[in-house]
Amino acid sequence: MHNIKIKTEAKKLRSKGETVRDIAKKLDVSFSTISFWCRDIKLPVSVINKMKFNKKERSIRGLLKYSERKRAQRMKNTFYQKQNGVKMVNKLYDRDILMVGLGLYWGEGYKESNDEMGFTNSNPPMIKFYIKWLGLNNILKDNLIFRLSLNEIFKSKENKIKSFWIEYLKIKREQFSRTTFIKTKLKKASIRNLSIYKGILRVKVRRGLSLKNKILGAIKHIANYQKI
Repeated sequence: MHNIKIKTEAKKLRSKGETVRDIAKKLDVSFSTISFWCRDIKLPVSVINKMKFNKKERSIRGLLKYSERKRAQRMKNTFYQKQNGVKMVNKLYDRDILMVGLGLYWGEGYKESNDEMGFTNSNPPMIKFYIKWLGLNNILKDNLIFRLSLNEIFKSKENKIKSFWIEYLKIKREQFSRTTFIKTKLKKASIRNLSIYKGILRVKVRRGLSLKNKILGAIKHIANYQKI
């Protein structure tokens, strides 16, 4: 038999809008007993509205916690997947670098259109890798000419962006030809990342026709080797 004080306290808490489950837990009484005691209590409209708000708030908190758990799991999965990628490649040897460089030139390099050996991209690590690859082909940095292409809205930041490339690639300012300014509308994704905008950089090799022909021959060999 429960104490009358506990029953009174249960009704009082229920009148204030507490849930049957919370009251049962707080008073250490079964859910069914609290439900029976409070069955005839009519809650004020203000209390009902408050309960609805609290229920919605709990639902939102639960959704946020669930989303955070999922986000943490995705980050964990991404980390281990990237680590597996590192293990898959392991140490890079000169031939590995050679083949990757050929792939880069196949995608982004000048082909048969002219006698220049040029490579154009906007990704700093990719360009740095390409220059390292050129080094394996006995091309020194001093034999490179760079041309920067910027959207015209970055005209005032030309020197700052150029300084980034000079520091990042360890090259000289004199190696840059005149900057090209492009009058095209930036995509929404680019506008959101204005702080990391570094333009497009062309890397041209002085007197690079001989090496270019050799590279194009290697690429053609790879293309013919494919079995589709």
